[in-house]
Amino acid sequence: MNTTYLQVTAYDNIIARDGRPFGIGQRIRPLDWLMPSVVAGSFRTAWVKSTPSLEFTGSVCARLLRLAVSGAFPVANGQLYLPAPLDCLVEDSAAADMPAEGRRRRQTIHRLVPRPLPAGAGCDFPIQGLQPVMLPESGTEVFKPAERPAWWPLDRYREWLVTDRESFAGDWFDASFLRKPEQEYRDHVSLDAHRGAARQGRLFATTGLHVRHLPRFRELAEATDPYRRNYQEISLTVRVTVPDEEPELARGHVATWHPLGGERRLVHWQTENHAALWQCPDAVRQALNTAQRVRLILATPGIFKHGWRPGWLDDHLCGSPPGCGAQLRLVGVCSERWKAVSGWSLAPMDAQGKPSFSGPYKPGPKPIRRMVPAGSVYFFECLGGNPADLAQLWLQPVCDDESECNDGFGLAIWGVW
Repeated sequence: MNTTYLQVTAYDNIIARDGRPFGIGQRIRPLDWLMPSVVAGSFRTAWVKSTPSLEFTGSVCARLLRLAVSGAFPVANGQLYLPAPLDCLVEDSAAADMPAEGRRRRQTIHRLVPRPLPAGAGCDFPIQGLQPVMLPESGTEVFKPAERPAWWPLDRYREWLVTDRESFAGDWFDASFLRKPEQEYRDHVSLDAHRGAARQGRLFATTGLHVRHLPRFRELAEATDPYRRNYQEISLTVRVTVPDEEPELARGHVATWHPLGGERRLVHWQTENHAALWQCPDAVRQALNTAQRVRLILATPGIFKHGWRPGWLDDHLCGSPPGCGAQLRLVGVCSERWKAVSGWSLAPMDAQGKPSFSGPYKPGPKPIRRMVPAGSVYFFECLGGNPADLAQLWLQPVCDDESECNDGFGLAIWGVW
């Protein structure tokens, strides 16, 4: 395999939208971040356009789908940022020892883990053997969860992955944590060439994401510039893996402008030495060496043939991740409601909605697929094998279908619990 790492710098704000219809008189419904397949498709097109020896003819389109494109993730201060894990719950409560008029807020960051049901309790889990992922039964009161940062720096993420602590003080979230991108709304009109005024009814609206700066979760107190105090400048990193049997698709240096997302908003793609950013931290490797219980966190949305359950788990919730010999048993899952992904395929598709370049097939709408959201956490017990092998799957895809893996879905973050 030939692996290339790219730095992506946005020139405009980026439009990331869902698959619902969009046209005259409608407003784009934005997403919080780019879909992995959008990044993969944009890069494959840029790859061909910037390579004189390649054209969109013959077998090139089918070969491009074999490029494994992963990302994009924010990078700031030489550090990779990953989406917040959903096993993090923030409690925001008032300090009871102060008068009401001067009462300050106090935050506690809780770490959720699977726990057995109390005696006499039951649930309607789809498969027997799963445990609910929840707070400790004692020591916490009922509360409404507060906001958590959307993007975590890898050094703090590493601490979260190897800790056995059940809670952290609220100031653990410092200025290095980032919120989701801010949105910019634009209204667009079509001009009448004869009158020089807007044409009646020819109106639509777009929503773009600012991906050159992300808001800080806490102010950076030592910064003198107000903008730097509240915002962190970032770039994006993308990993591209070319199979050995496609040497023509491998390139040394890349530097090109090409649109990313909707409305052809420009970004700059450039080869950068980001290999170290994508490596598994040493502390996580050491923790996995002797782990009896491990957890999988999805850094990008996952697509599995059984919906929420990966296809490499059998009906008894046991199995091994692809490319790893460790035997695992699923104990609990912490996730949100499924999300939909669809789109339009420029490649011919067969009856199952898969790209097929042989047969009487045509391009068309992609079937709607259900995704497990990024940040979802799967808790496992180790049954056998060497759990240290899981470090080799750090930020590698764990989806069931090869095409979903090549598009960057289901990148895995591993830790212990």
